Amino acid sequence: MALNIKNAQVESLATEVSQMTGESKTEAIRRALEERKQRLSFQVVHENRADELRSFLEREVWSAIRARSSSRRLGAR
Repeated sequence: MALNIKNAQVESLATEVSQMTGESKTEAIRRALEERKQRLSFQVVHENRADELRSFLEREVWSAIRARSSSRRLGAR
């Protein structure tokens, strides 16, 4: 399957990167896309972990802290 790039800036970037690395333009573009895909996948995983951590903290930690704080205000230990 062919890819026809009709954007001067993309063409220029591909040329610059291929000259810097000694790769073909095709290889430079392929590697750039693979690296971006990995970064995006990594972000999704970490966003999910952040949500999971937040849920855990709300459910297990913060609720226990609130319960202790409430009972201390009432004079219980």
